[in-house]
Amino acid sequence: MASSYASMPETTNANRACRVVLGPCTDGLRDILRHYVPPHTFPNVIKQNKLNLPRLTAVQRDLILPKSGGYTGRYEDMDISLLYILLRNITSISPHSKGWGNDPDPCDMSRSANIERIRLVRNRCVHSCDPFMSNTDFNSIWSTIRSTMVDLDAFLVNGNKYEKSVDFLRHESMDPENDLHYEEELRKQEQEDKTTREMVNNLENKLEKLKMSPIPQNVREQYDIDIEKWREEDKVYYETHSYPSVMEKARNQPCVTFVGVPGSGKSATAHHIALKFEEEGYEIVPTKDIKKIEEYGDPKNPQVFVIDDVVGVFGLKKLN
Repeated sequence: MASSYASMPETTNANRACRVVLGPCTDGLRDILRHYVPPHTFPNVIKQNKLNLPRLTAVQRDLILPKSGGYTGRYEDMDISLLYILLRNITSISPHSKGWGNDPDPCDMSRSANIERIRLVRNRCVHSCDPFMSNTDFNSIWSTIRSTMVDLDAFLVNGNKYEKSVDFLRHESMDPENDLHYEEELRKQEQEDKTTREMVNNLENKLEKLKMSPIPQNVREQYDIDIEKWREEDKVYYETHSYPSVMEKARNQPCVTFVGVPGSGKSATAHHIALKFEEEGYEIVPTKDIKKIEEYGDPKNPQVFVIDDVVGVFGLKKLN
């Protein structure tokens, strides 16, 4: 009996499109990044442009930030989503006529327009819930990819490397094992995209709040540097059995003081809780001066002030 899930030309079209996106298109963007940012300069370029980058997912942050545990700095480990972010934010490539993030003009053959087209085709493949792709859609997408890669070959001066790859995949046989592999890869990217979109929406909301924030921009930037350090340290934070009750008190009380001997984890716990609140839309204000609560307080937006050693550091000294 024939199955409704059996392979057919339309499913092959969808998987063939996925294959060219995950293969030549991704490698092409990696080569563009290598052109503008040679791999040996990557850590320094990221350091210089760190504040220009949008909020990254944990996976993306680990791949490009040297202090992260999963850091490789290898362009081969980066997918289209991350490559697009980097090409847009850390290179000198100018936006196309419609601006980054928008459909480019069909007549625009600029580098950024072609990068945008690869991103859009990739999203078409990743976000589609339909395992089928009509011949009309497939031919349109393939035509876009091919012309884009021809332009890319010319820019990279590598003969017709990617044009050949695209033509090869256009007619190369597909089999169920290959189909499953590329479907699984795209499912992973779809989940990563969902996380990225949520973080971008949170960032946009945060930026909108910052426009009206009473905190000066230069002060906010220093706070963000401090908070980024907290995130790195928080990776090894362990929630003990008492954490839920501490979190409950922090959530239900307007002011909470952590008391304990030096090294008992007061600051680490406070930072961990503040980061949890940030995920819920709170703005973290890690000031060292309690008077700043009144000065930087924003009644229109939720905030969490974190003040280390608010009443100083005390200890007992044994007298002989």
